[in-house]
Formats: sequence, C-alpha cells, structure tokens
Amino acid sequence: MSKQKFFLSSNIDAAIVMTQFDLRGFWHPLGFRVKKNNPKNLDAITCNLAGFAAGLGNEKGKKCTDEAFASYHSSSFEDYLAMCKQLAKCCNRAQKEAIQLIIQEIVKQNKDMQAEVAAGKVERSSYLNPLREDNRWGKAVIALAKAFKVTLKK
Repeated sequence: MSKQKFFLSSNIDAAIVMTQFDLRGFWHPLGFRVKKNNPKNLDAITCNLAGFAAGLGNEKGKKCTDEAFASYHSSSFEDYLAMCKQLAKCCNRAQKEAIQLIIQEIVKQNKDMQAEVAAGKVERSSYLNPLREDNRWGKAVIALAKAFKVTLKK
C-alpha cells in the first residue's frame, strides 16, 4: 500500500498567511522587505505558496510533506496539477477561499506589471511571464486555478 499524499492543515494555514503577507511586499530571507509589484518577487511568491503548504521552510521539528510536493522549477504541468488538486482536497472551505483570493491577486499583480511594461514605465523582466503552461509561473498559476476552481480571464 502506498503512502497517502497529504498536506497538513497547519502548513496550509502558514502558507496562506505568509503568501498574503508577501503579496503586500516580499519579505526577503536576508531580513528586509522588498517593494510590491516586482516580477522576481511575484515569481518567488507563486513558487513559495505550494512549498509553504507542503511544509518547506518550516520551523525545526515540523515535517514537510515531501511525497505530496512537486517542484515549481522542474515538474511537469501534470505533476504540478496533481499536487495542487491534492492540496485543494486537503483544504477546508475557508482555506480554499483564501487560496482562491491569493490566486486572483497573483494574476492581478502580474497583469498590472505586464501593463507597466507595455506602457514603457518599467523594463521587461525574464521573471514576468504570460499565463501559459509553457513557463513555470504560468504552469503553477493555471494548475492552482484549475485545482481551486478559479476562472482566469484571458
């Protein structure tokens, strides 16, 4: 019998809190806050959402849900989607709603930054990607949106 893949509720709650906090200005591990609407930080925030929910970066003694985690950087879309569906299955109603709002905010911030680039206000960044499955940011956001039933506007 194989191990059941699951996410701990305490890790999901921590991921929601940390992600909401970071969406308002990214807290860098070196101890300083980076301004909101930075493409590199939005990429990291998107990556960290599932990582934190799996327990990565937790305090000593708290276990990571390794068997449920698919890498943001190297997993296929299918593997990332399977992980996101498992995450959604482990969430209660309030956690699902919070993650839905997070997904919407991540997409909004990306769209706002894309508009700034198009208007010539800021330079293009390799971290600012379109919402498509062929890049890691798009893969993660589309997988999260499908798993949490968030309609993404094209």
